[in-house]
Amino acid sequence: MKKILTIIFCLTLPLLSLQGAERLRERVYISTDRDVYVAGDAVWLSAWCIDAVTGQLSAFSKTAYVEVHSPTGMVQTAKIALDGGRGAGRLTLPTTLPTGNYRLLAYTQLGASEEGFDPLTGARTLSVFNTFSTERTEGGVEVVAQAPAAPTVPAAGSLIVSASDASSAGSTRIRLSNPGNEAISFSLSVRHDDGIPAPVGKHVADFVREVRTLPAARDFDDSVVPEYEGEIIRARVTGTDAAGLGGVRDKYAFISSPGSGENLYTEMISEDGSATFFTGNIYGDQEMFLEIENVDRDNICHLELLSPFLNLPAGELPKLPLYGGWNRALELRGLGMQVEKNFDADTLYTALPAREHHIFDKRNCYQYILDDYTRFPVMEELFIEFIPELRVRRVNGKRELQVRASDHQGGFYFPTSAALVLLDGVPVLDHERLFAYDPLLVKRIDIYGDAYFLGVRGFTGVVNFVTYKGTLPTMQFADNVRVVDFQGCSLPLAYTCAGVGSDYPDYRQTLYWHPMLTLAPGESIAVECKTPAYSGRFEVVAEGLTDGGDAVSARTTLDVR
Repeated sequence: MKKILTIIFCLTLPLLSLQGAERLRERVYISTDRDVYVAGDAVWLSAWCIDAVTGQLSAFSKTAYVEVHSPTGMVQTAKIALDGGRGAGRLTLPTTLPTGNYRLLAYTQLGASEEGFDPLTGARTLSVFNTFSTERTEGGVEVVAQAPAAPTVPAAGSLIVSASDASSAGSTRIRLSNPGNEAISFSLSVRHDDGIPAPVGKHVADFVREVRTLPAARDFDDSVVPEYEGEIIRARVTGTDAAGLGGVRDKYAFISSPGSGENLYTEMISEDGSATFFTGNIYGDQEMFLEIENVDRDNICHLELLSPFLNLPAGELPKLPLYGGWNRALELRGLGMQVEKNFDADTLYTALPAREHHIFDKRNCYQYILDDYTRFPVMEELFIEFIPELRVRRVNGKRELQVRASDHQGGFYFPTSAALVLLDGVPVLDHERLFAYDPLLVKRIDIYGDAYFLGVRGFTGVVNFVTYKGTLPTMQFADNVRVVDFQGCSLPLAYTCAGVGSDYPDYRQTLYWHPMLTLAPGESIAVECKTPAYSGRFEVVAEGLTDGGDAVSARTTLDVR
């Protein structure tokens, strides 16, 4: 009971802080590896979430939402997990995007809840060329006889960046130093300068200036729950009988994705047929299993997830100049994009630390590798023969699994309630379906003997059956289970290209991207950058913020011969 009360008290602290003298006013800035792309490119993202009241990083919200807009609407989205106001990820531009300029904007749910919130604060303009199609955005392209000049981006802050020229298919070092008296958090990009200028748009200094000159705060939408633990996933009951909610009201809804069971959440369905799941952020694109517990066979209904994206107005976009002299450069960009898709080796990416949110205590886990024991063709024989932590009990004519628990004196007993049974991390609420499952498909069984609370639902013990494939092969679920594609938070990655070898057809346009580098006052570092197989000039661009919220921007060039 003490543990439960402690958790409730901790969860109320962020809400109490919102009721202070001045509300948090979160704004999000995104830096990208480039400003000019071809359709199909990956866009690498680095996020800063700022509290406009203090001008410093906000450690409050744990999820940022990114939208990419054409002149006619939203075309792509991403979610970025935040930790201490910083986050990283990527999105992929659809290969069907017409040539034109696009607007990239970002926000947190808390920030967007402010009355008069301007989504264009810190928004970026990206130019996209489609090398497969002549289609253009509506009224968004202007053919020009002369290439426009590249916009000037003034330096800001004390960061110093230098680089040495290098030979192709080799490497060079980028040196960075912070002579200032504040720590700096920044992104670093090394990208090909092929003569196609970046669109005129905002950069980090513009963002800082806009945040510092925001008008006084107005009202907030208090119905918006801040995401101080992670994304809040909302769902509603739908289906042929969903209008009559009497059969599902106060029942428990479950959402989960295949894995270790960490992406498992349950909440009670409210009177209006909605369910709200408080997550610790789910990473990556997932298959999400949605289920309502103990639904009558005659009540045909299921859960439907609601989009968290607000589809905010993106403002008027400038026209993209189209110059015939860029043909060769665009061919090289298109080739580089296709090569990267076909040779998309994980060795080119470096995984960055992600904020973990463990549900189950691995220290209190009994694990059985079934190949170490005699294999049985019937699932129930496993529990009878060599797994003492599990017991089968019949309730109302149906079999249920129970997990052995321990008391304060070190003794063991079986509680009367059923355990939470998972198959590859997905709940099997009807245990009879598990007993009918082929045990030869199961690699191991993980058993947790503690009591666990998922949302407002408690379980005395958890058992996870992990298959060899990890994809619930041949499992038959109830009729009300729905499997949907779910967009989770983008995995935080750095595109360091350390694994580029001689067997890689190297037409990379971005040579190096790191979204979250830091420099303490007086500190210097050097990063290794692999040069491509072709020659040319490359931009080295760093931008970020100091601990005090001041803008940092520095650039240099290097030649690859």
